Amino acid sequence: MGVYGCNGAGKSSFVDSVEYGIKGGKIGHLVSEYSGRHQEKAIPNTHTPANCNTGFSIKFQDDSELNVNIARNGTHTRAGADAVKMQEWDYRRIVLRQDEVAEFIRSRKGDKYSALLPLFGLHELEIAAENLRQLAKVIDQQGKLQQKQGALGQIAVQRKQAFGDAKDAAIEAKIAELYGKYCPAGSAAAAFERCKEVEAALGSRIGALTDDNKRYLSLRTIAELEFAAAVKAVRDANAKLAGSVEPLISEKLAVLQSADAFAAKLEDTGEIHCPACGQPVEADEFKAHVKAEQERLRDIITVFEERRSAVATLIDRLKALKATLAKAELAGWLAKAKDTPVGSSAEWIAQCDAESYRRALREDDLVAVEMHCPSVVTAANEASRDAPPDLADLAKDKATIDAAKSVVDSRALAAEIARIEGLIAFVNATEAGVRTEIRERAETVIGEISADIGAMWKALHPGEPIENVRLYLPEEDKAIDIALRFHGKDQDSPRLTLSEGYRNSLGLCIFLALAKREAGNDRPLILDDVVVSLDRNHRGMIVDLLEKQFADRQVIIFTHDRDWYAELRHQLDAKRWQFKALLPYETPELGIRWSDRTSSFDDARAHLNDRPDSAGNDARKMMDVELALIAERLQIRLPYLRGERNDHRMWSDFLERLSGDGKKCLQKKSGNDFPCYTAGLESLDQARGLLVSWGNRGSHSTDVVRAEAAKLIEACEKALDVFQCSGCKKPLWFADAGNAEWVQCQCGELRWRYGKG
Repeated sequence: MGVYGCNGAGKSSFVDSVEYGIKGGKIGHLVSEYSGRHQEKAIPNTHTPANCNTGFSIKFQDDSELNVNIARNGTHTRAGADAVKMQEWDYRRIVLRQDEVAEFIRSRKGDKYSALLPLFGLHELEIAAENLRQLAKVIDQQGKLQQKQGALGQIAVQRKQAFGDAKDAAIEAKIAELYGKYCPAGSAAAAFERCKEVEAALGSRIGALTDDNKRYLSLRTIAELEFAAAVKAVRDANAKLAGSVEPLISEKLAVLQSADAFAAKLEDTGEIHCPACGQPVEADEFKAHVKAEQERLRDIITVFEERRSAVATLIDRLKALKATLAKAELAGWLAKAKDTPVGSSAEWIAQCDAESYRRALREDDLVAVEMHCPSVVTAANEASRDAPPDLADLAKDKATIDAAKSVVDSRALAAEIARIEGLIAFVNATEAGVRTEIRERAETVIGEISADIGAMWKALHPGEPIENVRLYLPEEDKAIDIALRFHGKDQDSPRLTLSEGYRNSLGLCIFLALAKREAGNDRPLILDDVVVSLDRNHRGMIVDLLEKQFADRQVIIFTHDRDWYAELRHQLDAKRWQFKALLPYETPELGIRWSDRTSSFDDARAHLNDRPDSAGNDARKMMDVELALIAERLQIRLPYLRGERNDHRMWSDFLERLSGDGKKCLQKKSGNDFPCYTAGLESLDQARGLLVSWGNRGSHSTDVVRAEAAKLIEACEKALDVFQCSGCKKPLWFADAGNAEWVQCQCGELRWRYGKG
């Protein structure tokens, strides 16, 4: 079926109903912030009476009927046509709209991937791959992998300070030595249990010490804190980051880490500005964008992590220093140093908020740490220089067993990290396997579809130097694009060289190639104004393409192009195609209305009240098109014209020849005879006279009144009716009349003789 309607006549409402039925109550192009939760502000007629609901019905070839009733709040109920299972149809293989053609071609390759993968039958695999990717992230987050890796790194630093390059066996030997020294009656065999018992024994001894001895141990704890190396590590990392060409690199990396977490929760709609780089990015590409940024800044991220670890070490030492200075046994020592530089440094340390350095640690802060902390450490070292040997050993052994316990603890932590990393690696490998499967299957399907796309492109663009049109998979995951050869040059995208019309033609080929793969041939193909940017020559090719490729499918074409609609009516097989026209839309109360005629003269009638000259001019233009097509079908002989003048003939050229040839060629059955159809010829002559007097005047002036324009339109319609049988409603070229010389309508009442003009 071909359906004509001028803009706003209501063509897309029929397509909307089909989409609503397939998608279970959603119409994509009406989704907006203004349409309401259930699109109740967008779908119903704005003037639906208060006591009525909106609804539609779709009848199928098995005579079942789907009835959809839409309540005023937008919710809907469905009844009937259960066997059809319309909601299982694939909308993208059923319906193609004008805006969807252009949108697909100009979309990013990630969008094409998302759009085409379900049509390839690979959507379930893509869901599985995405679930695996998300699972790996959840394992990382819930397993606290990064925190545990950071803790393991700090333990490694402590181990280096306490034991140098000693192996695990040497550290266990040291634990055994201390266990024998402090727990001579102990029976523990495991290193960790021995550490705990030694730690408890040391705690008991320290608890029994005098205040002087406790003060000594606290001072030794302070004396062993190393701040110079910690400050140097932060400065070295700062210097590496400062050497980056990226502006504000520290802030950008911090934001990028947050953006990575944000991307996991982001919905795939709209456009956002990346918080790390500031670029506008489509939401569904944001995750890939974050990953690309992380890859681009990989080396800098490593330095950033080193800096964060160095800052954490410095903060830990500041907190340890602050906590130790707050102990009761050091109150007297601090009181004596109150009026000295050491006392003022101790006050600064007591007021220092070490945790705030995680958010921001500037050079001024490092200078302050260097000014105050080393002086306190040096003073504590000097104050604890002369201590009983056994007390010095006690302090040293406590530091050793604390470090040893951390090392032993780290084994279990390292094993846990290895398990988490192994699980993540397994999930990532599984995802990679699924994506490999997707790619291999997609390449097979793409090869088949590309063959159809190429064939359809050639059908629409025969002999043109744009060839080898095909889909392909770029190197990166989750991407599909379109390649072609343009005048001998390979192009990775049609956006590089093709005009808008050619791109839309390409989008149509892709849709038709995918629609051709629809399971079974019992589902319709609906084209809604898809030729708006194609020129006349290419629109004509679409007719041949539909006839050859989709002869076994129901095809419904909606168009607002009068000329193309006229061409469709004359070119498509009248045995299989029917045509209808919509009246121009007037008011919501009247709504959408069918015309009782298949022509588009109602467009001209719509101007009768306001612009009768425009009505007359439109009628004349329609006759230019209609008569040219009729003359072509009836093989009317016209004088030779050179060049473009042959394509610029007007109604007068065709109507004069049709009237003249009709005296010998146009016949209407009367009894058993076929006399000349004189009544028809009179209608042609009447239309010619009015077109000369009023049609031409309407084209060049405003001197046509309503009655004249109305009579002209009626005469034009009557003239065109001459070539259609009033009985069978078929054109007089519908069938052969028993030989190659005559053509006739379906019932044989009206006929035309070829080549006798």
